[in-house]
Amino acid sequence: MKIKRLDKSIVSRIAAGEVITGVYSVVKELIENSIDAGADRIVVELINGGKSEIKVQDNGEGMEKDDLLVCYESHTTSKIDSFQDIYTLNSFGFRGEALYSICQISKTTIFSKTASSNLGHEIEVVAGHLVYEKPVQIEKGTTVIVRDLFFNVPARRKFLKSNAVEARMAVEVFERFCLSHPHINLILTKDQQVIYNLPATTLIQRIKALFPDIPMDSLKAIQSQWKDMELHGCAVSPANLRRKKAIFTFVNDRFVVNQLLQSAIYSAYADFLHQKEHPVVIVNLFLPPKDIDVNVHPQKIEVKFSRDEEVFRFVRDSIKSQLKIPIIHHISRNTPAKVQERQVEYKSPNAKFTTTSEEMLIPPEDFKIIGIVRGRYIIVETKDELFIVDFHAAHERLIYNRMLSSLNQNDGTDLLIPVQIELRESELALIEKNNVLKQIGFDYEIIKNQLIVKKIPTWLDQSDVKRFIIDSIDEIKLIDIYGLEEVMKKIIADISCKSALRTRDRLDLSQAKYLVREIFANKISTCPHGRPVMYSINFKELDSFFERI
Repeated sequence: MKIKRLDKSIVSRIAAGEVITGVYSVVKELIENSIDAGADRIVVELINGGKSEIKVQDNGEGMEKDDLLVCYESHTTSKIDSFQDIYTLNSFGFRGEALYSICQISKTTIFSKTASSNLGHEIEVVAGHLVYEKPVQIEKGTTVIVRDLFFNVPARRKFLKSNAVEARMAVEVFERFCLSHPHINLILTKDQQVIYNLPATTLIQRIKALFPDIPMDSLKAIQSQWKDMELHGCAVSPANLRRKKAIFTFVNDRFVVNQLLQSAIYSAYADFLHQKEHPVVIVNLFLPPKDIDVNVHPQKIEVKFSRDEEVFRFVRDSIKSQLKIPIIHHISRNTPAKVQERQVEYKSPNAKFTTTSEEMLIPPEDFKIIGIVRGRYIIVETKDELFIVDFHAAHERLIYNRMLSSLNQNDGTDLLIPVQIELRESELALIEKNNVLKQIGFDYEIIKNQLIVKKIPTWLDQSDVKRFIIDSIDEIKLIDIYGLEEVMKKIIADISCKSALRTRDRLDLSQAKYLVREIFANKISTCPHGRPVMYSINFKELDSFFERI
């Protein structure tokens, strides 16, 4: 017989390794326990990166002796009584695995005392076995000391990183709790040196303590509510984007890694981001526990939403409403590119396919085209300023806006000769299921393995039909997550880019003048992918370059 039943001691160590993978996961689980216990002060101490010792002390409600004597056993918890309770869960823990897993692979000492008890109690658990229990005189709360992590699983211990790396990962976890729980006094020490001593405060002040390089006046507070969802947090203005990603997403105070939330944030900044730029965003999404599934990953860092599209729109629109629109990028002597901004109101659209309102400082009607340089840039002179316009980016945005505004009209052009597109069966099924193309002006029928297109939207050229349909298929797969509006915007942005004037395209001065006038009239500042359309420099600044002032 090849199949054997594993010994319980082996099973417990394997299971423990799924939940506890390093020092950082011990820190995470113990801080979560402290928060669940109602603590408003938590102290974390690390020795040798936490590999020798991790200590987490809180002033929470504590445990009675009877609870202390079972807390380290498998699947013991105070958070749920039945399976149905996970649908109304408001705590971090609920599976009864964390403390059990920690105790299985370490030497753990736990002190705890409730407010109603005269004495607290201490236990020591080594590799899951109780060594002793005794009464002790301590303050209310719980202290957990974890020594020699993975001492009895040498194969796992050798995969621990260096002291410095383990400590850095633990600090990152600690910082996430600092952002999600600014109302808690959080203290961190490494080898008896204080790294953080953060009193209870506001989120803005907590961000200032953790990220001193972020200008505080660039942070915009987010306070938004829609139906039964709330979003709280901060987002940096588009003028202060960074090369390094700094996005922290929380759901019901729990740090999560979720692609939908990341996409919603980047979608909110879509008009502002240049290549290799990232926003600084800290958001905490609150929604009913029944609408999320946190039981996806052993460490509960991944979640699933039952209302993907609503969550995406709510997060995107809440952030976007707080952003300032870059008006014109001004070249200055002191800084390479200074962005002038103006606050504009952004309203979440009820109708489909609406564009974001944009404002810019419009130059006088009297402007002159100086010329076109490098087959790419239009040089424009006004009374006070010189403008440099990227005509590809500008033309791309004009095409995009016109396509987008015509989507709601549902007009179409009948084709004298239908366009036949051969597709795979799965692709045809996707088109038929979602009915997206008909919603935006297409008419077609499916015969065997072909899509026979008989009518197209007015904004689409017949020569682009096949390319548009093929490019759209992968995006249509994402409609259930991002919604029809967001998916079609991306498709149209790609079509606009391919259709716009290119570098070295022949553009005479009259065409350039018409294009510039359209840019000003339509208040365009970025292309659909967020690249700037123009830079400007006023003549006073230009004179200063040549020391004429």
